[in-house]
Amino acid sequence: MNFDNILLFTDLDGSLLNKKTFDFNAASYLIKDCISKGINIIPNSSKTDLELNEICEDLDIPKIYISENGSCIKGLNFLSNSLNKEIILSRSKEIILKNFIENVDMNLRQKCLILENEPLQNQIEILGLPKDKIPKALNRKFSFPFIFEGNEDQEVQLKTIIKKNGLKIQFGGRVLNLGDEVSKGNAMKKFVSLLSKQTKKNYVLICVGDNENDFDMLDKCDFPCLVKNGPIKKMNFKNQCIFSTQEAPYGWVEVVNETLNKIEEIKNK
Repeated sequence: MNFDNILLFTDLDGSLLNKKTFDFNAASYLIKDCISKGINIIPNSSKTDLELNEICEDLDIPKIYISENGSCIKGLNFLSNSLNKEIILSRSKEIILKNFIENVDMNLRQKCLILENEPLQNQIEILGLPKDKIPKALNRKFSFPFIFEGNEDQEVQLKTIIKKNGLKIQFGGRVLNLGDEVSKGNAMKKFVSLLSKQTKKNYVLICVGDNENDFDMLDKCDFPCLVKNGPIKKMNFKNQCIFSTQEAPYGWVEVVNETLNKIEEIKNK
């Protein structure tokens, strides 16, 4: 059966990639099977362009993805020649930093350890990445990964100020990310809207995530999937969610297989 009207948007760390080892080998066969059936797998991640280019090569999938928590769409031209290679949905990180400095008081700013300003060893320990991966992880155009060292009340205060000034703090794997008022879900909707307009197709959307940072994306798709990754607050999505019993990458395989079987049953009715 052909599934070429399916778009599978997936978070990476903790969803497809193991949160500790970043391994995805257990999902390799299913990824190849999806591609052979015409299913497009689209990473939707907090990661940078450089990281996502490398991961797409490792996964052996086209370089079509959404980077930095919904800040930028890359590679739509692979799906339709008339679409742009890059669609930017965020202001630059220079503008974001200027906004941050002008509107957040010094006391709160000093409790934000921006990773690109930290020593290399700290960056390695915080991100859990080898030395050679750090430059790609910090080569950001639209966001700043940081650790907040204040208390809960101060964190609430920081988030309130950030939101009031048109910025956003999102959790991305191991750190917080300061960026523009963008989201994975809104970027996905833009992606699908542009593609549908060109191809005249109605797409079925599968989304796989593992934490609250993915909830917006999961709520905007047809088949939301949550991969087990420690305790997580319950969320009522628009459509029924499929939950894995295992962590990534086995959990990714579990929920994607269950979803594809469900879609096949619907198509065969």
